[in-house]
This record gives sequence, C-alpha cells and structure tokens, in this order.
Amino acid sequence: MSFMLSKLPMAAVLLPSVLLVGCATTPGECDPSRADFFNNTSCLASGAYAQRQRDLESTLASEQSRNQAFNTLLADLQTEQSAVRSDLQARQAAYRRADESWRQIKRSLAAESGANPALATRVRQIDDDFARAEAGKVAERDALANKVKLLQRELDAGVYD
Repeated sequence: MSFMLSKLPMAAVLLPSVLLVGCATTPGECDPSRADFFNNTSCLASGAYAQRQRDLESTLASEQSRNQAFNTLLADLQTEQSAVRSDLQARQAAYRRADESWRQIKRSLAAESGANPALATRVRQIDDDFARAEAGKVAERDALANKVKLLQRELDAGVYD
C-alpha cells in the first residue's frame, strides 16, 4: 500500500500532462496570442506551435516572392511607359516636321496651281491623302496617349504595388 501512496503524487502530476498532450490540436488552432493555458500547453507539447511557425514562414516566403514578381512587373511597366512616352514625342515631332514641309510645298505651288489645273488637282489629291494620313496618325497618337494615361492612373492607384 505504501508503494501506491508514494506513486500517487507522481501520477497526480503526470495525469494532467498526459491528458493535455492527448488533446488533438492543429497548428491552425494554436494561436499564442490567446490566453488559454491548457490549449497553449497542448500546442507546445504537440509541436503545433512549431508547425504553425513553419507554415507562417512558408506563407511569408511565398508572399515575398510574389511581391518581388510584382515589383519586377512594375519596373517593366514603368520602362514601357517611358518608351511609349518617348515614342509618342518622337512621332509628334516627326508629324510636325512633315506638316510644316507640306505647308511650305503648298505655299510654293499655290501660285502655279492657279495657272495649271492639273497641278491644282494633284495638290488637292495629295492634300486629301495627307489629311487622311493625318487623321490616322491622330487616332494612333490619341490611342497611345490614352494607354499612357491609363497606365499612369493604374500606377497612381497602386494597382502594381
């Protein structure tokens, strides 16, 4: 009987521990910020805290990788935006030069075209062709400008952050 009495305090200490470890806990249920002694002891004893930490570190690494990919995309889009702006400015400058050249030619031909109906007809045809080309270039320029504005709004809104 004395043998049993000497083992009783040890059993009293081990029994709650065994019961706590026996409680099924998953890493998702283990939150160290919750003040629950029995649940937290069970989580610690079962290794659920360690698993939760590994899961959170894995999620963090995944999110950091995704963030890096978005930063790379943002840099690429900013490079593209710069190229589009540069292209637009170059096209606008070329258009202005062509328009000025055509106006000079028209002024020089104005006097002669009054005396020569065939020349006047040809100048009108070229003028019409130039107007159609100009309309196409204006539409293309406007489309590019709209793309630049859209990209700028997306960047300002933080779409690529």
